[in-house]
Amino acid sequence: MLTAVILAGGKGTRLRPFTYHRPKPLMPVANKAVIDYILDIIEFSDVVDRVYVSLDYLGHMIAEHIRGEPRSVEVIPLVYSSIDTADSVRKLRHLLDDDFIVLMGDIITNCDLAAFWRFHKEKKGVASVVLKGVDNPCHYGLAFLSRNDKIELFMEKPRGYDLYLASLAVGPRARYTYTNLANAGIYAFSYSILDILDDNPHLLDFGRHVFPYLVEEGYPVYGWVSEPCYWIDVGTPPTYFQANVDLLDGLASPLRPAGVYSRGIWFSNPKSVEGVVRPPVVIGSEVRIERGSVVGPYAVLGNWAVVEEGAVIERSIIMDGAKVGYGARIYESIVGSRVEVGSETLLHKSIIEDLTRVPSSTNIFDHILVTEKRGAAIELRTRVG
Repeated sequence: MLTAVILAGGKGTRLRPFTYHRPKPLMPVANKAVIDYILDIIEFSDVVDRVYVSLDYLGHMIAEHIRGEPRSVEVIPLVYSSIDTADSVRKLRHLLDDDFIVLMGDIITNCDLAAFWRFHKEKKGVASVVLKGVDNPCHYGLAFLSRNDKIELFMEKPRGYDLYLASLAVGPRARYTYTNLANAGIYAFSYSILDILDDNPHLLDFGRHVFPYLVEEGYPVYGWVSEPCYWIDVGTPPTYFQANVDLLDGLASPLRPAGVYSRGIWFSNPKSVEGVVRPPVVIGSEVRIERGSVVGPYAVLGNWAVVEEGAVIERSIIMDGAKVGYGARIYESIVGSRVEVGSETLLHKSIIEDLTRVPSSTNIFDHILVTEKRGAAIELRTRVG
């Protein structure tokens, strides 16, 4: 029996203000929670029998969600405090009795877990890491691979100059003289890793502590390059926004948005659709789209959302229960749950926190708008689209 562990206890600070109200694994991407996509790909692998979901911040919300979703694998949520990723696994030792897989709870990927597991068993290392080529390697943990797939050096979010020096130091042992192979947040471990973690309580995080330690101490750690799989870390507003677009484009197949597909539109029993819908679009349950409105392309409407007459929504995410008023226009924005957007309002490249009321006839560009109790609008430093 192969066990997988999903680490889903983080606070999701980079996705605030949305993670004030929900944990990051419950952020809706194309109307499905991030945790559901992770569990989907585990099910599709057909190699995992049991999944432990390690929870902390707002963990009761994730546990309740998991219990309401029937699965072909056994999924067990566990809520307890831990310091970081490796510490979470250390505290699960009493539940693990063989080699196991670990996945971070803030990624969406169609990585072939069965092939990765075979790779790990063939290499017989203490650890194996899924690696993914990225455009900007300095935002991730990076690995230099030898010609036999062994990781020669592991660096967590290096600066450009550090990366250059490391490439010179590794030199001819590496498969590449320069690397853009990022840690994808999916690991396979030998059972012996638990002894190493117990013997070294200072090892708290896999990327910052465990993998550099293992490599420096000469333990066999291998990297599996997952090209050409889809992979994205949804931990920031831009990547969260992009994940919605990518799911609509079908880039993460066989993962798919919520609903039934027809001609570029994913439907989940909308209440009424009288306006114009321009695919690709996801329309949730009990959604009302009034006459004269235009939704799409690249729009996601959460459950119970209302789009009033004359409103326009393009390349935007409208979460559950939000109401878009008469003649409002929303472009490249993220609108939280139960938000009320006033009539004739314009939103462009902005983020609106859950439960916020946006006044009518307001123009908002490149801003984050938060609820009154947390203060007025603040400037959006990173564009969402």
